[in-house]
Amino acid sequence: MAGQPTNAYLVGERELLIVDPGSEPGVELIQQALAARGDLPVRAIVLTHAHPDHAQAAVPLKRLLGVPLLLHPGNRPILGKSLTWDEVDQELADGMVLEIDGGRLEAVLTPGHAPGHIALFEPSSGTLLAGDLVSGNGTVGIFPPHGSMVEYLASLARARALGVGLFLPGHGPAIQEGAARLDEYIAHRLNREREVYERIAREPATIEAIVIDLYPDVLPQFRRAAGATVLAHLQKLQAEGRVRPEEEAEPFTTRWRATGAGETA
Repeated sequence: MAGQPTNAYLVGERELLIVDPGSEPGVELIQQALAARGDLPVRAIVLTHAHPDHAQAAVPLKRLLGVPLLLHPGNRPILGKSLTWDEVDQELADGMVLEIDGGRLEAVLTPGHAPGHIALFEPSSGTLLAGDLVSGNGTVGIFPPHGSMVEYLASLARARALGVGLFLPGHGPAIQEGAARLDEYIAHRLNREREVYERIAREPATIEAIVIDLYPDVLPQFRRAAGATVLAHLQKLQAEGRVRPEEEAEPFTTRWRATGAGETA
């Protein structure tokens, strides 16, 4: 997705969990990695969420290995052709404990980037298998209708409260000093929210106009993603009663305005 390779993880020493096997090429790559580990027994395949760059290899691998596939049911709205709910063998749930090699991974519900997004926390080391909660390559996209900025900020705060020291993200290198990175993420999102609000407080504007002002250097292929992120911020501000669309139209074409005294969003 967006040209970024996806990180797949093999967790365990004597037995393994496969976390986020990736897109279609992940089938062969995971098989090679398992062979290099001596073909240890695989307990299950766990998906942080169902976006294809994380999940497309899951069904072929589960059939090859004869192991169960675990996913949170909140992902139903984003399932694609490569993964139907019938292929899911066990529902992940917030607080569920997955035991492996005498250790434990705790499922932490962290929606925002995707509904039903799950991160896996190893409490003794303070390590979080983070999926797309964070990225080693920068920020994470929040794209409505299935992405929610309200939920994403709450998920960042929840991870902050866990005391995560090390993030193993779905994209990019591992992230040390987890608390500091979360603070950066939260500050970045709140600053962008402020910029969006101040832009339309000056005068009503379409999302396209806001993108031109706030993302002047965005490449053409990422312009739609930038617009979706602006929409996510506008939806949060609308839920707080601070902005509203001027008409009930397609959100990318209508103008958005700040609500004045006595107005409702």
